[in-house]
Order: sequence, then C-alpha cells, then structure tokens
Amino acid sequence: MKNSHSNSRTSDSNGQYPNAPYSPRTDLACESSRAWEHVPGTTYREWEKYGFRIAQLQVLDQEGEQHTGQSRGRYTTVYCPVIRYWEEEQIEQAAAILGALLRDYARRALGAEPGADTKVLIAGLGNRFITADAVGPRTADKISVTSHMAKADFFDSVGCCSISAIHPGVKGQTGIEAAAIVQSTAAATAADIVIAIDALAARSTTRLAATIQITDTGIRPGSGIGSRLQGISRDTIGCPVIAIGVPTVVNSATLIYDALEKAGETRTSKQLQDVLQEGENFFVSPRDSDVIVEEVASLLSKGINKAFFAHWA
Repeated sequence: MKNSHSNSRTSDSNGQYPNAPYSPRTDLACESSRAWEHVPGTTYREWEKYGFRIAQLQVLDQEGEQHTGQSRGRYTTVYCPVIRYWEEEQIEQAAAILGALLRDYARRALGAEPGADTKVLIAGLGNRFITADAVGPRTADKISVTSHMAKADFFDSVGCCSISAIHPGVKGQTGIEAAAIVQSTAAATAADIVIAIDALAARSTTRLAATIQITDTGIRPGSGIGSRLQGISRDTIGCPVIAIGVPTVVNSATLIYDALEKAGETRTSKQLQDVLQEGENFFVSPRDSDVIVEEVASLLSKGINKAFFAHWA
C-alpha cells in the first residue's frame, strides 16, 4: 500500500481499477482509492513485526474523509498469508500482534489501561449457518468469558477484565437488527467497550482470509454486500466500539475484473458494466472456506483473549 500507486499500471496494489467507472463494494479501508501516504487530512504509517506487515491509516477530518471515502478514525490492517493450515508459531505470533493492537485501541478508547474493573462485551456478528458469514459467531464461541465468575478482586488476581460474549444472529433469523441486540446487551452488562467481530467483503480476491482489519469507527453489518442495516458504533451503542474483520467473500464482478486485469484489459464497455452490476447480487467464497473460517475464528479469539487477560498480553 505504501507508495504503490503508479500511472503506468492497470490497477493499483489495492485491487482497484482506476480506468473503470464501476467499482465493486468493499469493507476494507486498505482498498480505499486514496488510502496512501501524504493524503491530506490523514496520517499513515507502516511497520513490520514477526514478518507480518502492518499498516495504519488515521482519518483526521472532513478533508481526509473526502479523500479516502472512510469515516474519521483509525484503521489498522495486518497483511498475512492466507489464514489456513498455519504453523503454531505463526498463529501465536499473529495472535500476539492482534492482542497488542486491540489493547492499544482499548486503552485509547477508554483513556486508561483495561483492568479488572473494565467490562468488555464481545459481539460475534453474522450467520453461523452460512460458512463464509460465521467468523463472528465462531469467534465468540471461543472467547474466555469471565463476567459470571466473581468480582473485581478475583479478576485483578488473575489479571483479566470482566468479559461477556454474544452472537446476536442476523435480522433474517431474529427479526431484530443486530445493533439493537448489541445495544441492549451492552446496557444490561454495563459494558465499557464492545468488540465487534464480523466477516467482511473484499474488492480483490487476494485479500480473502489474508487481511485483518481493526478500526475504532465501528461496523455496519452487511455493508459490503449492500445491506442497509443500522451501524454498530459509539453513537448507536453508547460506548466505544472496536471492530475486527476478515474478508471471506467477494462479489462475482470482482472475479471478472481480476480476469480482465490478467488479460491486460483496463476499460469496460457499457454492456459489460451492466453485467458487472448484475454480478453484485452474487457473492463467492474460497472453496475451503469451512477450514479458513475455523482457523480465522481461532486466531481472532486468541488475539482477543490476549488483549483482555493482562498477564497474557
């Protein structure tokens, strides 16, 4: 992403197609058309840890929003090999990175280090019965919940926060928007912070299960596939929301774009654009998405557990 755009290329390294008037949907800030260094109204930096490349974009003001197409806030992207059949050492290293990043986000959101008196609500968004959308629920299943155990003195002795977890399902299952369920649960548990996990839609097939995004701007479930559901953010929930996502689907138009790029085609006819628009109704996931989603859920849950168990972070 750093200094990667060039007028001589048919597409930039974010999987964009600048010569085409049509652009598939994406949930990823790193696929924003202007998410680079030196963009007005933003700060940007990259670093590396354990061999993983990490990039952080901060949108500071309205000018930054206009240039990037993203709401003001921080977006951290961890680039990695496809999360599948990793060695145990890779999993532990990536989990340590996620844990440190999440703890930093929580510290900034709360204005203090998360501790024994911090109440954390983990919300696993999505439909557990659709494999590619099950990242959130399966991650929530693996969280080490503690809120039912004892009082703050116990949490302090073992070095953890008070942690609750829910998977609110989707509106098609419950008839209730996930945001409403998360909001009521956050109120009932007096949550200080919500960690929302969801599967994302990408614009490029190279991002699938190979990008982890963390942001303090919240999340709008289903936005990448065109759903118009209420967002889950500080404004709607009443406390800070940190969103974690991994892309597991692309729309079929992306597959056509990828094929065109490999063939050296950079422009599309009106007829092809119409076909691509229709293709947005169809979303595809990797053939082995069941294995990928299980690995992603294990990795994210390890990172979250590390973030809020102080002795592990």
